[in-house]
Amino acid sequence: ASKLDALTKAGKVASELHKKIASMCKPGTSLLEIEATTKDIIKAAGMTPSFTGFNGYPAATCISVNNEIVHGIPTNYIIREGDVVSVDLGVTCNEWIVDTARTHLVGDVDPVLLRLRDVADEALSLAQKVAKSGNTTGDIGAVIYDHVTKNGFFVIKDLTGHGVSKVLQDEPSIPNYGQHGRGVKLKKDMVLAIEPIITDKPCHIGVAPDGWAILSDNGAIGVHSENTIIVTDNEPIVLTA
Repeated sequence: ASKLDALTKAGKVASELHKKIASMCKPGTSLLEIEATTKDIIKAAGMTPSFTGFNGYPAATCISVNNEIVHGIPTNYIIREGDVVSVDLGVTCNEWIVDTARTHLVGDVDPVLLRLRDVADEALSLAQKVAKSGNTTGDIGAVIYDHVTKNGFFVIKDLTGHGVSKVLQDEPSIPNYGQHGRGVKLKKDMVLAIEPIITDKPCHIGVAPDGWAILSDNGAIGVHSENTIIVTDNEPIVLTA
């Protein structure tokens, strides 16, 4: 099967999976249930979870709750009303990988956090529009940063998007800030994971004792919105929409 065919199939499974997970993100669901469902659905599709074993990572999903920004290992934590739950996952089909994340707000959530999630989604949409051949990683970063900051929110500068191929994290790195026209020039057929990772207040980040979860140091809440795209001469092919 061709690269495009494999990526398209993986992207379809990943987007269906996010819909299923959205319906599970409600009070009383254990993070381990989301992890198990993810594994089952990917396996049933004849594909493999890209995250499992990546640099020794132990799970198919990263599930980051509230002040966990990214890379939360799923545990038996039970989702509660008001939680902000970011689910990041990868699907591999015939060696080709898609990487995608969505943030789910559980029940009655602070309106500021609703806006935070929407701004991350909007920033991703705006970034995808400039992800065309001849533009640069700086164009993507500048668009994300401008949208996030003008809405009063904050970009985590240490966490970036990236190229994706048969390797989960490939070149180029795609920071969520930058200058138009700077950075790596985008070329047709590049596969990129674009992922605004933003918080409701400024914070520093650190690594949890488990060596994986990235936490804010002051209770700042993180949201994460990510698609894998293929660069074209016009608007990209969004594999995980």
